[in-house]
Amino acid sequence: MRKILTILLLACTTVVLAQNQIMYDQYRDLSFYNPAVSNLSGDYHHYLQVWSHAAIEPKGYVRRYHSDVYENVDVGARYQGRRDGHLFSASYHYDGYSFFHQHTVGLSYGYEFIIRDIHRLSFGGRLQVNFCDIMPEKLSVQTDWLKNFQMTPDFDLGMQYRLRGLNIGVVVVNIAGNSAANNTSLIMYERRGYFNVSYDFVLGKGKHVMLSPHLLIYLGQHTASADFGANVTLWNYAHVGYTFRILEMRHIVTAGFEYKGFTFDVAYDGAAQTRQQRLQLALGYKF
Repeated sequence: MRKILTILLLACTTVVLAQNQIMYDQYRDLSFYNPAVSNLSGDYHHYLQVWSHAAIEPKGYVRRYHSDVYENVDVGARYQGRRDGHLFSASYHYDGYSFFHQHTVGLSYGYEFIIRDIHRLSFGGRLQVNFCDIMPEKLSVQTDWLKNFQMTPDFDLGMQYRLRGLNIGVVVVNIAGNSAANNTSLIMYERRGYFNVSYDFVLGKGKHVMLSPHLLIYLGQHTASADFGANVTLWNYAHVGYTFRILEMRHIVTAGFEYKGFTFDVAYDGAAQTRQQRLQLALGYKF
C-alpha cells in the first residue's frame, strides 16, 4: 500500500505527452494520436492538461533493464486551442525508460469543415521531435558505437469524420520512420496506421445516458492489433469505460468527470503476460 501511495504522489505532483505510444484511455481522447481531433467544443476555446503514467510492479517482477523508481513514471503536458474551425496544440512529454530518457515536443494544426450543418470533416498534421538521452552503461551489450544523445524529428497526418453520433478516423503516425541509436532497432519509432470507428447511442427518456461502443485497428511495420470496448457517459459529466487490447491481452478500465471546465481522468490497465500494471492520471481545465 505504501508503494502504491508513493506512485500516486509522484503521478500527481510531477507536471510535464506521449507521442510514440497509445495513451491507455485513448478512446476518451483520440487527439493524443490523431491531430485532426480536438477535445474542445461549445463555449470552450482553450484546454490545458497535465498527466502521468506510473508502472506498478508485482512482487518478484523481473525487469529487462535496470531502472530506478523515478524512471517508471512518464509525465506530460499540453495546450489545445480551437477557433473558427482551426485546431491547434502544443505538447511536451518525458519518458523515463530504463536505458534512455526521452523528451518529446509536438506542435499540431488542423481544420474542421462543416458540411450542411451535420457533416464534420477535419484534417490535421503534427510535427514532433524526440530528444533521446541514451545511457549505454545500463545495457549488457557492446555499446561503443552508441551516441549518447539522439534527436529524431517526425510527423503525423490524420483525418476525422463525424455525423451525429458516428465517428470515423484514419491517421498515420511517425511517417518519416526515423529511429534513434544510429538507425538500429534498439530505439525505433514505428510507422503506424490507425483506423477508429465509434457510435454514440443516447439512451433513456431523459437522454442522460450515452453508450459508445468503439473499435480501434492499428497496423505497424512490425506489429498489428486492435482494441475494442465501450464507454458510458452520464449527464455529460461523468464517464466509465472498458477496453480490451488484443495484442497484449490487456484489460483497460477508465473513469473520469468534467465540471465547470475542470476535467479529471484515471485509467488502470494490466496484462497477464507482462504482469506489470500501469496507472494513468490526467488533470485539465477548459476555458
